[in-house]
Amino acid sequence: MYITRWATKNELPLLAEYWFHMACEMGEKDGIPIPNSERVNEVRNLFLKEREENNLRFRVAVDEQGNIVACAGGLIRMEYATPLSEEPTPFGWVISVYTIPHHRKKGLASQLVEEVCSWLKERGARRARLWASSEGRRIYERLGFSPMLDMEKAL
Repeated sequence: MYITRWATKNELPLLAEYWFHMACEMGEKDGIPIPNSERVNEVRNLFLKEREENNLRFRVAVDEQGNIVACAGGLIRMEYATPLSEEPTPFGWVISVYTIPHHRKKGLASQLVEEVCSWLKERGARRARLWASSEGRRIYERLGFSPMLDMEKAL
């Protein structure tokens, strides 16, 4: 049995560690660079700064012992919705979605992402974007996310 709730400021360092685990798994599966400990410190500081500015919130799933076993963050940014937009508008990012391996395939990531998207919508975002690993892509498509038009070329 799990409950979901908002993460506290004191839990952000743990969530930065979960971000690191997520990035390492993406690196192994999808070939993106694996971050070092300096980058983890930068991410932790970014999480704290953005939370202080009320631009970042994390939903967490907690097990029966009170341990955080999954997380998903929501980040609000002012961005141009399209290259031809005249003004920036609130735009949502779903970030740092991670579930401890033993707790996977129980719907936690889906539930947390939906809760984060509701928060983003409450904050005025009309769209949300995320970067998905090849493994997570199916989950996000089931939640209504669609592939973007981005293209990439290694240089």
